[in-house]
Amino acid sequence: MDHLPTSPGRPTPRGRKRQRGVASVLAAFWLLVAVAALAAIDVGNVFYQRRVMQSVADMAANAGAQVVDNACSRAPATALGSAGANGFNASAPGNSITTTCGRWAPTLYAGPSYYAANATPSNAVQVTVSKQVPYFFLGAGRIVSATGLAQAVNVGAFTIGTTTASVDPTVITGLLNAMLGTNINALQISAAGYAGLAQARIQVGDLVTAAGVGTVNQLLATNVTAGQFVNLMLTALQTTQVANANLSVALGALQAVANANIPGSQTFAIGAVNGGTGLLQVGLADTQSALSATISPLDALFVAADIAQAGKSAVNVSTVLNLGVATATLQVQVIQPPVLAVGEAGKTPAGAWRTIATTAQVRAFLKVTLGALPGLPLGLGAPIVTLPVNVYVSPGTAWLSSTQCLSTKASSNSVVGVQTGLANVCIGDAPTNLSASTPYSCAPATLVNVLGLITVQMATSLPAVVPNAASMTFDGIVGNADDYQTTNSNQVGGVLYNATTGFATQLSAQNGLTVTVLGIKLPLGSAVGQILIGFVVPLLTPVFNALDTVLMPVLQLLGAQIGVSTVHDLSLTCGQSQLQY
Repeated sequence: MDHLPTSPGRPTPRGRKRQRGVASVLAAFWLLVAVAALAAIDVGNVFYQRRVMQSVADMAANAGAQVVDNACSRAPATALGSAGANGFNASAPGNSITTTCGRWAPTLYAGPSYYAANATPSNAVQVTVSKQVPYFFLGAGRIVSATGLAQAVNVGAFTIGTTTASVDPTVITGLLNAMLGTNINALQISAAGYAGLAQARIQVGDLVTAAGVGTVNQLLATNVTAGQFVNLMLTALQTTQVANANLSVALGALQAVANANIPGSQTFAIGAVNGGTGLLQVGLADTQSALSATISPLDALFVAADIAQAGKSAVNVSTVLNLGVATATLQVQVIQPPVLAVGEAGKTPAGAWRTIATTAQVRAFLKVTLGALPGLPLGLGAPIVTLPVNVYVSPGTAWLSSTQCLSTKASSNSVVGVQTGLANVCIGDAPTNLSASTPYSCAPATLVNVLGLITVQMATSLPAVVPNAASMTFDGIVGNADDYQTTNSNQVGGVLYNATTGFATQLSAQNGLTVTVLGIKLPLGSAVGQILIGFVVPLLTPVFNALDTVLMPVLQLLGAQIGVSTVHDLSLTCGQSQLQY
């Protein structure tokens, strides 16, 4: 039997089966495409939520870091409040927030975070937020977490032994000229000008900008001459955003110093690194946190002058030293310059203070001449009475022991510990070389000389008594009465006074005295010896009383002090936070 022909366009059973197979493949393919698309939506939502969570964690860590302390008392609540303000509901099912306080220090802890939880002194906050993110198509969902880490430090800036600018401007100008080799006229800068420089503030960030560098580290590594540094400060003071009450006066004084064209090509690094010579010691794990810290232009000017003079021979200070009826000459030598400090409080794991300022190491030789003594009995004429005083001052130290930042500057504070440097006072002629390695030795001094016929000589070394370590508390307000504090406010330089008074006692007791008449040494109990001693002691006593007011201001301008330690608090910058990745 013959088969009937198939109608045109009508599929055969085999063709229908083939079409159904292709349709199934296409359906499966499009189903996979749909599933992949839906999965991509869920995965994309997870990535989006992770970015949102990262932003929440970062902002919460930043907020917490601004109030971080060793007890971690305020950071958790502050971080939680920040997270809530940015849309994170910590009480929702599956959601959580964890805040820890610790320390960020790339030199101490391993990367990539460089963070150790619960380490002190705390300077960082780590916040981890977790959230249940539901899937729209792929199931129940998953937990998404993000961690933010922010570092913040309270940055203190201070000096020790630096001037209050209350000294006679003639003395300041004379000392600057001697140290810098300039010829500034004493009339060019008034007392108000120097006071304006002492009260003015410039930020470390201003110096970074003026130096044309990008970071604090680059600023600290910059080498400058004293003249270049003065011009750098002038530019920084002209452009600073810090509010300075007497800015125009301070600028005029600093411009006068810059116009003096400070000679010399010796350079120094702005930063004092690893005990080297420099102006600023920055005790921060991240030096960029010092950008908002401020320094005093006058303090920095004298430190730069000290650095320029350090290690050189003694200079004669051309200044008016008023001792009443006496005249005086003064030579000073800077052995080691002082250092300004910027940094955070506390100690390193090795037990060293993180932020330290030091006073200068200085030798000074003061020679006081009383002139002709009134006529003596026995027709001895008018002898000349002199008092040579050698002073050696080793560095004192101040360290930032703690800071506390609260809601107001008045309630915030920084605590600075102080150890006054050692000092020794020697009554006797200065050694020929003031750079000699025996700072306490001095040759016998001729105290009285009567026409070369009668002389009284003496040499004695009197160690000054140094007070114990002390601490000072400064509030967070810049420019108020507590910016300068001293460990011995009842009598500045009292140790020098006590030492020279001790010499007067020795002189009265005739210890170590040599009386010579016509080349012959006389017994101390002789009539001539008794007469001379009777005249010398009353004449020298007022000189002893005046030494503090003459020598101490000059030493303080050099950043050195005897028996006292004056700390100049420059700024407390609270909660300088930045994210760490």
